[in-house]
Amino acid sequence: MILEINHLNSFYGSSQILFDMNLKVDKTESVCILGRNGVGKSTTMKSIVGLLNPRNKSHIEGEINYCGKNLTGMSSYKIARQGIAYVPQGRHIFPTLSVKENLLIAQRKGVDGNNEWTIDKIYELFPRLKERETFKGGRLSGGEQQMLTIARGLMQNPRLLLLDEITEGLAPIIVNELKNVIQTLREQNVTILLAEQNVNFALGTSNRTYIIEKGTVVYEGETAAIPKEVLSKHLGL
Repeated sequence: MILEINHLNSFYGSSQILFDMNLKVDKTESVCILGRNGVGKSTTMKSIVGLLNPRNKSHIEGEINYCGKNLTGMSSYKIARQGIAYVPQGRHIFPTLSVKENLLIAQRKGVDGNNEWTIDKIYELFPRLKERETFKGGRLSGGEQQMLTIARGLMQNPRLLLLDEITEGLAPIIVNELKNVIQTLREQNVTILLAEQNVNFALGTSNRTYIIEKGTVVYEGETAAIPKEVLSKHLGL
């Protein structure tokens, strides 16, 4: 077990967003947190990586166990050093740095010394980034920027890759490209937790799914076996 969340409650000030959440991710799994906009998907991701803390007038309660270590209360930079790479909603690349500089600034060996994800391997996965190697980040299209943020996460050689709403605002053809990328990462045994509201993307890129509604898990199971009535009830399909 790489990640196990037990009875997680997350708060922004006095407002509670997540309610008694339980979630597990095994090694080499691709797990999706699925739900409509505003139900707590991004809050779950931010809770895992330590971005809900008193400095941000927020906090969490419960346990977030990662590789046998409780992350609750740990600083976000220390959590990153444990081997968790976070690809945030909104991309947040460095617009004045080139594609290659954006990648190199994130480069580091994994916690176990693994250095599988080199810049050459990144360019194999994202040939368009190779073509744009000298372009400033701010000159890239939205889809190219999203590719760059995922690539930057991989450059950290993580044990766990968190992907937060990576299809948001992208054209269908780019979403399909990203779907192929995630499928390739799954074939290479990268462990992934993604938060999505794009149902078709989530169903095509994960093997297990948690559906959340109003901060609470309302369904957990194999992605391929989600009943149609569940999708209809909680996601309006």
